[in-house]
Amino acid sequence: MLNLIALITPKPEHYDTCKQKIIDVLELTRAEQGCLRFEFYEAKASQQLVLVEIWKSQQALDEHYAQDYILPIFDFYQDALEKEPEIHKLSELSA
Repeated sequence: MLNLIALITPKPEHYDTCKQKIIDVLELTRAEQGCLRFEFYEAKASQQLVLVEIWKSQQALDEHYAQDYILPIFDFYQDALEKEPEIHKLSELSA
């Protein structure tokens, strides 16, 4: 299993458009066979969009990134973001 958090920081003038583009693909992404969790949040104070994701494998995530509804978002990000998305891959800890 692959757990990650993605922090997306749009330029102020692109914030609402970035948010809507992600909202538009939520259900499509959640329906992907390799997607176990795909939640979307915003941190208004820091003007960041936050994705909390769990994928069956790296291959499932790679397949998600190649979807025809995801590629245009990545293209849009080229000019719309303040900086590259921060992707934090997480390892589960147990007691």
